[in-house]
Amino acid sequence: MERMPGNEYGVIVIGAGHAGCEAALASARNGSKTLLATISMDSIALLPCNSAVGGPGRGQIVREIDALGGEIGKNVDKSYIHSRMLNISKGPALRTVRAIVDKKRYFLYMKQVLENQENLDLKQGLVAKIEKFGNKYKLIKTDESFYIGKCIVIATGTFLRGKIFWGKYEREAGRQGEINSIKLPGCLENIGYKFGRLRTETPPRVDKKTVDFKNIRTQKYDELPEMFSFDNVYDGREQLNNHITYIEKECIDFIVKNLKKSSIYEISMKSENPKYCPSIEDKVSRFKNRKRHQIFIQPEGKDTNEMYLHGLFTTFSEDIQEGIIKRIKGLEKAEITRPGYGVEYDYLIPGQLNINLESKKHKNIFFAGQINGTTGYEEAAAQGIIAGINASLSSWDKENIFLSREDGYIGILIDDVILKGVIEPYRMLTSRNEFRLYHRHDNADIRMSKILRKIGHEKKANIISKKYEKIDEAYSNIKKSKYFNSKKMIEDIKQDRLSKDNINIIKNTFNLDDKELNSLIINIKYEIYLKREIDKIEKFKTHSKLKIPKDINYQKIKNVSKEAVFSLERYHPGTIGQASRLVGVKPLDIFMLVAYINNVSRETLKNK
Repeated sequence: MERMPGNEYGVIVIGAGHAGCEAALASARNGSKTLLATISMDSIALLPCNSAVGGPGRGQIVREIDALGGEIGKNVDKSYIHSRMLNISKGPALRTVRAIVDKKRYFLYMKQVLENQENLDLKQGLVAKIEKFGNKYKLIKTDESFYIGKCIVIATGTFLRGKIFWGKYEREAGRQGEINSIKLPGCLENIGYKFGRLRTETPPRVDKKTVDFKNIRTQKYDELPEMFSFDNVYDGREQLNNHITYIEKECIDFIVKNLKKSSIYEISMKSENPKYCPSIEDKVSRFKNRKRHQIFIQPEGKDTNEMYLHGLFTTFSEDIQEGIIKRIKGLEKAEITRPGYGVEYDYLIPGQLNINLESKKHKNIFFAGQINGTTGYEEAAAQGIIAGINASLSSWDKENIFLSREDGYIGILIDDVILKGVIEPYRMLTSRNEFRLYHRHDNADIRMSKILRKIGHEKKANIISKKYEKIDEAYSNIKKSKYFNSKKMIEDIKQDRLSKDNINIIKNTFNLDDKELNSLIINIKYEIYLKREIDKIEKFKTHSKLKIPKDINYQKIKNVSKEAVFSLERYHPGTIGQASRLVGVKPLDIFMLVAYINNVSRETLKNK
């Protein structure tokens, strides 16, 4: 690594949320001298809302991040206090882990990893301005001190012109108790970036001592939980239960009666609310026929009595929040320790980015996380690790990497956001993934191995490949085994009739651990469907990676509809695969576009 002055870096990351932490670690671990700049050293990897990580779609993302060398999965495994495998009865495409972490421990563990990472410096300060500095950038803080960086990753979360509110109360803040960033978004606008406004809400917390757990349902944890990281195994730790209650008629009527007192109505909002984690005000308004709404009462940590009311996101005033809680079974005497609130913030309209998360306007400036219009720790971390890897590669003038839709959930997330844009905070769902049977929780490592090879992590990729060679060899040997009735065993696997004795026979004969055995069973049980999915992916690849020239003139292409031209000119897709997923672009438009690109390529070669 080349030596640099004390205030000069290969990569500078602005913001130490989940995107910023993964970006900084990825950059430093790939050999770039890296700086992580944060408003507060006490808010690194903060979990300001839910303390849960994972679940459908998101759990698969965490596994993919872990396979790429990220930290979120390992940190959850260190700090979880409740873990469950979800959707056991629904098949492997939907199965994934969801864990609740101890918030304080999660923060401390992540801070410790960052502080001890080679090539990485942590500095507290508020970045106010970014200026060109030759072929690099100068980042100027509010106290006028500065840093020089060749590549920048902007991962500022909800802090750009952030505002929090509940009832009639509002104030400028990135989160409760934290200052926001006013000058940086103004600077970014001045150099050509366009922003929109989004908002999200948090629920109140209550004192555990005041909750009546006898009258509500307990949600147990898994006795033998599966870890997020491929490198970790269960350590036997004690876990805590969740509890479940409901908002029912009396409470719903109270909410409806007070709807106009919510901040959403009290204060003039210029932002879009989240559809997939809606406030309780939105829920009762949109689902008027629903007789009750589920609330999870989750622990915030082992050493605190605060409980998180998942499902009760709100911007009502504190007195109305108290009225709601008093009308919920088990919470009749509950005391609020912190009221719920909403946050409204600037986000970058993500069509201004390339698929590698680099700005189309300025080389070597990358954006990652909630600033790109997403919501959720997992979605932020996924963008962070891709932006961090690419910023590091760019700092060495190396070719960037990107994940396609066929590669996994991270590829689908980035493709959706960049190509389609957002009108509300984007949340990953399994329904967004057309390849979800193949993009499973258990096989994220082999799916990410080609990226590992591209960034020089051959050793790790080879270990992964050998694991799956062992699984494939076991399957092949089961089919032709002379030691037991292979046809019956395969049929038993497909019908979920595999006995414990046969499980042990397979494990011992082929030297498989539990995770390898699970992958083997899935491959056998869903063989026909997996083959169809893989065939679909191969067909998708045929034209999807064909690059569209940056200087293409869509107006010149014959027989492409006006609606398609409008979409193509608006979003500037980089590949045919991206173009095919734009609104208004039909198969005939794609056929004509492919023919035009191929013809232009032939003419270019002929002229040479």
